[in-house]
Amino acid sequence: MSSAERSLIGSVFERKTSTAQSLPSPRFAKVPGSGFPTVQHRSKSAFARAKEEEKSSSNVRPTAVPLVIPARPGEQPRSRDLQVDSQSTDDAIRQQISEENERRVANMTEEEREQERREVLEQLGSGAGDLLERVRAARLRNTTKAPAIAEGILVQNEQAPEVSHEIPIVSLPGLAARRNISRVKSLEDFGKRVPPILVKSSTRPSSPSKANRQLRFAALTPADVYVYESAPVSPKRKAIALPPPPDAPDPSIISLGTFKENGLSRKRPLSPASPKGNDRPAQKITNDRSELEEGTPEYIRRRYFPNVPADDPSVSWMKPSSSNSEPVLLRFDLTGAPIPPEISTALPSHLGLHHHADGDHAGYTLDDIFLLSRSTVPAQRTAMLNILVGIARRLGIQARDPHHADGISELQGKEEELRKRILAAGLSAMNEKGGVGVRAIEVVWECIVGSNVLFDAERAELDLAPAIMSILQVPDFLIQTTELLTQAILPPESLAQLLSIVHRLSQESNTIAESIMKTPRLLPALIQTFLLTPIPPPSDTPLPNPLALQCLIVLASSSRTNAMALCEPADALLRFITMLPPTSPFPESLATDLLIETLRLYATLASYGLYSHIATSAASYFASLFTYIASSNSRTLKVAWAGLVEAWIICAIDPHHTTPTHDILWSQMSSWGWGVEVLQFRQGITEKEGEVWAAIWSVSSAWLEGARVNGIKGGEEELEHSVVTASLEALRAELAQIHGTPPPERCQRLQHIGMDVRVLSSVVRLWLACTSIASTDANVVAPLGSPPFNLPFTELSSFCAFVVSHSLWSLVTGVEQVTCKHLATFLAYFHRLSRHIPGTSPDLWVAQGVAILERQLPGEEEHAFHTLGAVLTTLTPEFLRGMAPPSIWEKGGWSVIRPFLDYAICPNREVYITPSDVTPESIMRCTTLRLPSRSSLSSVPDGYRSTGLPLPHAWLTSPIDHLLRSGSSPVFKALPSSWDASEVDIVRTSLLLVKATQEIIVRYSLSQFALKRSEMVFACMKVFMLEHGQQQEYPSPATGDKEEVFRDSIVSKLMSDLLTPFTLGATSASSPSSKLPDINLEQASLPFLGSGTPFYQFYTDFLALYDAISFSHPIFASLLLPPLALTYPIDYRRILWADFAHVLRTIRTPVDQVIAGDLRDFLYPVEKGEMIGHYVGSLLQGSVDGFLRLVAVHHVACNIWCDLWSEEVEAEQEGVAKKLLKMVVEKGDGRVVREVLRYRQLREQTVVYPPACFETSGEWLAERAEFVQHALGSKLHERLRGVFYG
Repeated sequence: MSSAERSLIGSVFERKTSTAQSLPSPRFAKVPGSGFPTVQHRSKSAFARAKEEEKSSSNVRPTAVPLVIPARPGEQPRSRDLQVDSQSTDDAIRQQISEENERRVANMTEEEREQERREVLEQLGSGAGDLLERVRAARLRNTTKAPAIAEGILVQNEQAPEVSHEIPIVSLPGLAARRNISRVKSLEDFGKRVPPILVKSSTRPSSPSKANRQLRFAALTPADVYVYESAPVSPKRKAIALPPPPDAPDPSIISLGTFKENGLSRKRPLSPASPKGNDRPAQKITNDRSELEEGTPEYIRRRYFPNVPADDPSVSWMKPSSSNSEPVLLRFDLTGAPIPPEISTALPSHLGLHHHADGDHAGYTLDDIFLLSRSTVPAQRTAMLNILVGIARRLGIQARDPHHADGISELQGKEEELRKRILAAGLSAMNEKGGVGVRAIEVVWECIVGSNVLFDAERAELDLAPAIMSILQVPDFLIQTTELLTQAILPPESLAQLLSIVHRLSQESNTIAESIMKTPRLLPALIQTFLLTPIPPPSDTPLPNPLALQCLIVLASSSRTNAMALCEPADALLRFITMLPPTSPFPESLATDLLIETLRLYATLASYGLYSHIATSAASYFASLFTYIASSNSRTLKVAWAGLVEAWIICAIDPHHTTPTHDILWSQMSSWGWGVEVLQFRQGITEKEGEVWAAIWSVSSAWLEGARVNGIKGGEEELEHSVVTASLEALRAELAQIHGTPPPERCQRLQHIGMDVRVLSSVVRLWLACTSIASTDANVVAPLGSPPFNLPFTELSSFCAFVVSHSLWSLVTGVEQVTCKHLATFLAYFHRLSRHIPGTSPDLWVAQGVAILERQLPGEEEHAFHTLGAVLTTLTPEFLRGMAPPSIWEKGGWSVIRPFLDYAICPNREVYITPSDVTPESIMRCTTLRLPSRSSLSSVPDGYRSTGLPLPHAWLTSPIDHLLRSGSSPVFKALPSSWDASEVDIVRTSLLLVKATQEIIVRYSLSQFALKRSEMVFACMKVFMLEHGQQQEYPSPATGDKEEVFRDSIVSKLMSDLLTPFTLGATSASSPSSKLPDINLEQASLPFLGSGTPFYQFYTDFLALYDAISFSHPIFASLLLPPLALTYPIDYRRILWADFAHVLRTIRTPVDQVIAGDLRDFLYPVEKGEMIGHYVGSLLQGSVDGFLRLVAVHHVACNIWCDLWSEEVEAEQEGVAKKLLKMVVEKGDGRVVREVLRYRQLREQTVVYPPACFETSGEWLAERAEFVQHALGSKLHERLRGVFYG
């Protein structure tokens, strides 16, 4: 050993200890008789007590410094026995205490022991037994545990003082391999003298040191822990996920992932099976590392962790995982693309795909991504958010096209739930700075904007993602967006994405659009950031964004209030009109887009009658603009200009309707000549440019409607004819291919359909505008002598019939109605045109009007009112002839029910949706330009719905609905004082209108618009239910006497006429109404009863009312029968045949008068069980006749005779058959016995009505006679021979 090394080791000194035997501490010398040590007060410090113990034990403090001499090479240390007491001083005291306690307990009586036990339980609680058991087990472990001796202890070979107590050994790794230093493998390697440095000083206090101190933790149960919800980071946002989730599922809670600790390395104690002490073999560092392959886990362990056992869990991370037993998880690369499992284990580690718990697989699982997206390392968090961007983009592609190559098939059907989790992760990082915030905004953009299929949503509420909006917390998000826009620290790309998000939110609903307008500083920030950019634009400043103008258009379309608020900043947008695209400092294409969107915004404001004064204030600029547009080749620019001019013309027609009034005058429009000069756009456009033609025709129509002059020049009608023909052909092709197309493609087709239909509606509107005022009146029936210009009337008529019956109306939902709205407008215009087409009879015109009324969509209320008025005007007493009694016209005719029909079209007069073509009425009354979403219509009561369109199928019976709810009906509360009609008058008029329209519609093969059987039955049921809850001892408020409404002769006659076409007799006579498709009564009653009241409850009340007041009314009785069909639940049959069995004898409805489509509905499948007992009881009591008797005989006979069985039955069925037969024969009269024995009906053949079903014969009679003899005996058989063979 070198001198330096020797001096270094020699500098370690330790005081010598006394060689005398250490005695126990004097504080245990005087042990009281109780077995417990003397109580020591804490008035003395541990240091003072230790000094007293040292004096009492006469311990001498060592002063000599021991020598530390290294072992000489080759010299083995002398082996000396180290004597260690079997028990330490603490063990002796513990043993003494235990023995004393045992003696004391043995001397106690049972009462004393029980008293002590109760005291222990009171002090320690109910868990005292478990606590004592754990203490006992721990004590047992301490007594049996062998002392743990670590390796690598350096000791001196000489002059080690002898000690008698246990020595804590400290490991000094790394010194064992040095020269002249030996390693001690076990206790036997120690000499009797141990270096003082390893001996615990006697001057120390008796309390254990930090190294020897052990911690104990209370055994807690889940009930002992309460987790408080932490406050959110910002008071403006709610916490995204609070631990732990509730037991019941809550869709409002979004989880960002689950932390999985398996796979993460963690420190654990040595396994109990690992070798210890003397059992561990000596481990030597040899040169056998050369035998292992470099880089293997075992090589790394031996090279860098030689003292760690191979099975230690702390080095398990080096071992390769067994992929066979682990499930294959979906993994993604850094772009969000899925990694195939077969290459996940083969990718190299330098790609950055292994920074997770499972290092053997490249790529990140969803749980890894969501966990690391909350990392405190910005770079790592940015990378994970970038992965979420790619995943969200692929999910959006997959939602639009499930078969797209870039989709993620493993996540099929989970797109919505995963998109909510991704959105939550992005929202939580939006406020971060740098790349984290930028990527977070991109994540939110992908979830809200990139994952939606959008088209013309300016005129409709999208309402596509209500769940996403609930996660977004729109008010807080808008405030956060405002801060990001005003701080101006984001790159232009992120700012553009924020604008797209706000634009998409404005399209979702009018409520969110209102929130955007009310958010402080948001609207000025949008305008200042994206529109009012410096002019000329600096190189480092982003250019204006036309999407900001589109956002303003959507906001203005949502409500009149928003439009009025946008009038003030609209002045600043004149910059895009005064600087024409050729002279604009911006690129010409961008300048053109900005100009187009500005014109569309002004047209939107003019649709409310707002901001039309700008036409006067900036007339010179608009004149220059018109000159430029006339020479431009941009179709979109021409369409935008024509739309603005049309809106200003409508405002000028009646200046009292603008806000403020006289904002623009007709004289000004005439002097500018824009309405006439717009015809210059016709030059240079072809017949394929349908949208330009539609715009030109719409402007011309508005101009003619205001000026009432002919503006079409001769020789040009031929071009109109060709444009209309091309549009008709394109529409037929699109409508023929609309079926079976996926939603994205269907949206595109609907856009094309809307554009082509716009052409048709515009040209028909122009044609009507060219006619005289008298010719457009609904009372005029005669066709025009000469049309203003020629149109393909035959093709238009056939196309209208094709469209009105097309299944497209049932396919479109929600926002797709925007495109069909132009179809509804075209049908309304065509109905006006149809009167002037030769060959159109009044009844055909009525049939067209009734069908077109059901195709009107929200916003077309004015067209619906006009069509309804035309239909009612046509249905005169002369037209109806003897169908209508004179008493109906004496009471006012259709005026009695007109308020109820108008309310069905427009239940809320405070909400007015602008029509497709703006009118002077609409600019004054409209409150929004957007169609309401379907969810907003279905979630509010009828009285608060913004529109009644589209009309329900049975809307003509709505006056009866209001009678049933007259106490809460808003119509009755708003009726004028001149209205004077009774319940009978309303019912008479309503039933007459239904009868007249039903017959006309069926006559012209428009059966899908006629009331179905169940709808007609339910309508008549409501007439009878008018008496429900009435006090009959007082005069009826309807008739002035005690007679019910349904007993009125006219009402009874009309109901009979309405129900007769749906009876079995009409079915056999091939009535057109009997062949109409049908629905069950539960579906037919749903629009009136709603989802909260089942039809069974209505039927129960109806049956009880029949029992109380019917007096065998035939129509009343016939309405009880339809729910007895076997397609309805058994409850309907049970309540009539069992609970109200006493009314069966009053129901004498013949079979041919039953309201049904097929008698088989009541006969098959054959009833069994409890209903057979009710049928037999009714037959034996003689309480049924007519149709009910046939039903009872059929089911009883089918349970007796095997030739009527449709399938093989078990032996127990034969026993039931014998019992039924015996009961019928012994207790039934002659008619019952004959009908049951002779009844014959085959399911596969045509149903045979009585009495023919009792008079057939065949071989089956002999089989039945044989069964009777076998079941009843010869005596009864002989008695019944006359029934079989007589």
